[in-house]
Amino acid sequence: MRQQRRLPRRAHGLLGLITALALASPARCAEAEPLAEQPPEPISLSAPWPSVQELLQLPDWMQLALSVTAEPLFNPLGGERSAGSWIQQGTLNLDISSGLNKASANWHELDHWQLSVTVNHDAGDAYYNTAIGALFPLQQVAYPAGFYLSEIAIQRQHGDGWLNVKAGILPINPDFVEVPVLGNYVHSAFNNTLNITVAGLPINPYTAFGGVVTAHASPELSLRYGLFDLSSTDTLSRWLGLSDGGIGPNSGVAQFLQVDLMPSAMNAQPVPACRTERGIVRWSQRRGVCPAPVSVENQLPDGLLSLGGFLTSENGNGVYGSLTLPSGLPLGLADRLWLGASYAPDASQVIAPTFVGGGLVVQGPLPGRPLDVALLGLGRGGLSNQLSSSAYEGMLELGYRIQINQSLNLQPTLQWIFNPSGTLQPVPGILAAGVQIQLNF
Repeated sequence: MRQQRRLPRRAHGLLGLITALALASPARCAEAEPLAEQPPEPISLSAPWPSVQELLQLPDWMQLALSVTAEPLFNPLGGERSAGSWIQQGTLNLDISSGLNKASANWHELDHWQLSVTVNHDAGDAYYNTAIGALFPLQQVAYPAGFYLSEIAIQRQHGDGWLNVKAGILPINPDFVEVPVLGNYVHSAFNNTLNITVAGLPINPYTAFGGVVTAHASPELSLRYGLFDLSSTDTLSRWLGLSDGGIGPNSGVAQFLQVDLMPSAMNAQPVPACRTERGIVRWSQRRGVCPAPVSVENQLPDGLLSLGGFLTSENGNGVYGSLTLPSGLPLGLADRLWLGASYAPDASQVIAPTFVGGGLVVQGPLPGRPLDVALLGLGRGGLSNQLSSSAYEGMLELGYRIQINQSLNLQPTLQWIFNPSGTLQPVPGILAAGVQIQLNF
């Protein structure tokens, strides 16, 4: 994190001038701090629109949230044909716990326990990528239309302790594979699960009966184990209306093991910046003295090293990992560089046994827009030799998220798909453009 340098206030009059000259040595200047210095003005997202929690006046032990993500997209160039697509996903989440609005230091045993229920509804064209000749969906919410029971779980949260336990109807993510920085992207290969395509894995919104145990060795280090019954995934998908179950029949179990390291030195802290005489918030003190320092809310995740693997009884095994850290480059107010990869060589239904990708996410890339986020992602999904002789489909994504307030953001996206489908019949590279719209209530 870039630290804000503190500069002495200008002395007034002759006495101030003499004092400033007396303290003019480099060592003393670096240590001097004015007694009456005012804290930087905080800048954060404007207040959200009324939430369902407020409108329904729910009690403190209940939290209800509604979010909607829409991703209209079209490809003016390339592919098998030019086409457009609209896909959206609504998510309703309910949490019930006596500890929801209490500090964890004050929890009693009952406050640790929480019931969580999540239901998703998807609508729109889930097969846009197939229509234009791409193998991997260009939209993160490209699932068959219908309702999904995405979670019913009882959880004991660790609070200030070390053990977290969760059981019920669960997806593998966000507990496994998913890392926060990838949630900034629209293309499905980047967003959340490192393009893992092993058959039968219950990736959200698909679910399975399962349980997760997490040991927090310290605030920086955690070890997580999960067990999922894959034979339940298709049945659970049918409960809320997916006529074909959506994922196909499966059997056996999947086990996940993951270790996460979050160095405290890479925690996302408020970002120092400067307000100019014209009122524009720009980058921190890279360009001399700042007349009006401000503190900007950090929109980026903490630094994270995540490594894991999975075993399935019938569909194959795999490993994955990702690294998120500040780049150290003078880009905007703050940034995160990420690298990620997955490898599942012995999956029984191989689509993409390998994936490698990386990218850069920058907050405040433009002066005057300190809360916006720009992003770049580049990835390569290696294909099975049985599926393609061309070996891969690649993807490049550019995006810019415009933060309207805490309830709404708009993210224009531009994507280029290399070697679509990797087929023997070459498909022209695809240029796709659109916008992601996110509403949170």
